[in-house]
Amino acid sequence: MHEQGMQQDETPMTEMWEKLTDDQKKTLMKRMLDGKIMMKEGMIKHFQFKIETLKMVKKMLDES
Repeated sequence: MHEQGMQQDETPMTEMWEKLTDDQKKTLMKRMLDGKIMMKEGMIKHFQFKIETLKMVKKMLDES
């Protein structure tokens, strides 16, 4: 049942993809990759912030 839902969702996307020119496909693929890169960079920043916070808490506990 889950696979049927995915197939239904993909159908309009597949039809749209077939109508695009090669330049449009290239632009869309670049944009999708940029989105994934931005998401991963956001995750990295989040984890860096978490690490800094945990280090700060550890330092505060060591000092008390």
